[in-house]
Amino acid sequence: MEASHENSIKIVEVTKISPSKLSAKHNNLIHLTCFDMIWIKFHPVERLFFYEFTSSSDFILHSLKHSLSLALSYYLPLAGQLTWGPHDPKPYILCSPTDSVSLVVAETIINADDDDDDDHNNFHKLCSKGNIVKATALRRYAPSLHISDEAATIISLQITFFPGFGFCIGIAAHHGVLDAKSTIMFMKSWAYLCQKLVLNQQIDHLLPANLHPHLDRTVIKDPTGKLDMFHLNNSLKLAARINPGGNHRSLRVLGTESAPDQVRATFDLSPQDINTIREKIMSTLNHNDDYLHLSSFTVTYAHAIVCFVKAKALENNVKINFLFSVDFRSRLVPPVPANYFGNCVGPDKMITLESKDIIGEEGLVIVARNISDSLKNLGKYGYFERVQEVSDSLSNCERSPLRPISPAGSHKLEVYGVDFGWGRPRKVDIVYIDQANSFSIAESRDKSGGIEIGLVMKNQVELQAFASLFL
Repeated sequence: MEASHENSIKIVEVTKISPSKLSAKHNNLIHLTCFDMIWIKFHPVERLFFYEFTSSSDFILHSLKHSLSLALSYYLPLAGQLTWGPHDPKPYILCSPTDSVSLVVAETIINADDDDDDDHNNFHKLCSKGNIVKATALRRYAPSLHISDEAATIISLQITFFPGFGFCIGIAAHHGVLDAKSTIMFMKSWAYLCQKLVLNQQIDHLLPANLHPHLDRTVIKDPTGKLDMFHLNNSLKLAARINPGGNHRSLRVLGTESAPDQVRATFDLSPQDINTIREKIMSTLNHNDDYLHLSSFTVTYAHAIVCFVKAKALENNVKINFLFSVDFRSRLVPPVPANYFGNCVGPDKMITLESKDIIGEEGLVIVARNISDSLKNLGKYGYFERVQEVSDSLSNCERSPLRPISPAGSHKLEVYGVDFGWGRPRKVDIVYIDQANSFSIAESRDKSGGIEIGLVMKNQVELQAFASLFL
């Protein structure tokens, strides 16, 4: 096909990849759960996986296409469509024998008239930690979902080649259908099958147990039978607050364009760094303090919030809202299988503090204490017991000039284990953190046990201020 040029990228091919084999029961309707409805209006989850060349681009592309078709045969709902007709009370997934997934194949080009090429098409700069790049630099490597009021694709994929350097695999996933754990499980399954092809190994009939998706959504037991509509209505109310004039009974998701001056960078905390921060928190505790849950997540997130607020140079009385989401697979009664495919994450209560408390001398321990208390409450009460309480905290949070701060991803997902047969990723980025005050969190690539933080800030001054505080 004839290549098209846009924004220093040459679109080489736009194609559809179908599952390699279809189940006899493939023509079916899949109901969404209460966990799915929480995220139905949220922006798609967009991730980029950067790899260095170790084979020819033709061989890489052929292997990726073939193994993608094989992988989709295990993950049939991904090739389906999210549907919400005018007479349907709520959205659902519709699968049919003609289902497929959109795949864009692109190649970077050098445009002498594009001042941004140093950011946009410099493979090594995009893959390096600590380098500050424009937030828009990653957007061109992320595919888009096709979404209307009544229908939405569930995933889209893009493979972009950087001639002479490497390639990037981008995935956009509808958050109303699957969470980060399910997205990474799919990527690992695709990578597992591709690796078999690359190494000329026989492809087994079954994926390993940890990668074989549990597709039965009836394992999510809603004790009231009404939580799906409760969360759907709350999602629509949120959309109405953010966009008062829009059509809210719609599958169109919330989101904003990246501001042109936004910049992003990635930073690493080693296990030693995390332990140093933990010891700093413990040294400021008094004897009357309850036991704090100072996990690597608690310590890293608390440190990131303090550095973020300080870098913003806010006035003392600004309200700062922050929260985090929790994977409930092992927390429900009965527990949901670890390989459950869908959404099984939910937000915890909103935490609100004043900026003066966060940037003060005891700011780190105050933030850590609040995160620790939330985690301890999860152990006491679970999810269903606190649905209304959590919902009220999100609806009634204090007004603030900043959007609520939240982490995206987890250092437990092992995103750097997605190896298609050409080695581990050089870099993994979550693109959509440019839409809100989110930190991306992942394990460190070097297998040290550290944590990697990705961050988008309003401008370079703020991001440099954050870096000086964080490291």
